[in-house]
Amino acid sequence: MNNPLAFFALLASALFMTACLPEERTPGIGPEFNSVLLVDTGPTPGDFIQGDLSVFTLRWTPAEDAEWYDIRISPDHITDSNWDHALRIDSVPAQDTTEMVVYVEVQPEVFENTCISCGLCVDACPQDAMSLVGGKAVIDLEKCTACGECVAVCPVNAITDSRFGQAYYFAVRAMSSGNTWSELITTDSRYRLRYMNYEPWCGDCAYECYILLDSCGPGCPVDAIWYTPDGGTPGVDSGLVHIDYDLCIDCGQCFIQCRQYGLWSIMKEVVEE
Repeated sequence: MNNPLAFFALLASALFMTACLPEERTPGIGPEFNSVLLVDTGPTPGDFIQGDLSVFTLRWTPAEDAEWYDIRISPDHITDSNWDHALRIDSVPAQDTTEMVVYVEVQPEVFENTCISCGLCVDACPQDAMSLVGGKAVIDLEKCTACGECVAVCPVNAITDSRFGQAYYFAVRAMSSGNTWSELITTDSRYRLRYMNYEPWCGDCAYECYILLDSCGPGCPVDAIWYTPDGGTPGVDSGLVHIDYDLCIDCGQCFIQCRQYGLWSIMKEVVEE
């Protein structure tokens, strides 16, 4: 399967069989939830090799009486007072296991009722993944790389802020019958997805970099990629691609071209801030 996001959707369906869950909480005491919330760092999982999928991997110790778990993200530290304002990114059924391992996908979504059909997101998308259909913004998931350019330009916040490059705190509550919930567990640090060059696989491709060749695609739109030619000169930086993270907009074009023409050294990774 060539589409990492499609693979993840199948994986999530098989592992979690997510059902329609109630939205409103009723009074009551939820499960006792004593755990630490962990987020894996380094290259993301992949369908064929590591670094393919746009996901965070979360881990925690299950609550004994939990029926499902509510997972939320926010650029701000999540507490009881701002829980309702954090973005619900997933809800997963409880599993009979000693450790819950959940893959949280990063993918902007459009609120159709909020969209005003201005078309700014269509103009901003570097992958031509946005269009207006019936007067509403639509995302082509086959093309979308979750760069967040559409999120940045939307004047009415009609697109969820779930994207590459944004750093998030994570929080989880254990939920039980009656939609009662536990105390929350949360991360003390923020985590974000970004692109990286895995140097052992970076191969000085034909003494050129296929990301920078005009014949292989548009290349980096903001000149955040630079290359140290080998030229027969020894050194730790010889023949390697470098990413200027101060310029990078996380559009994913380097990932696309390295996957198509190069040695797949550009990967997706999670970093802690």
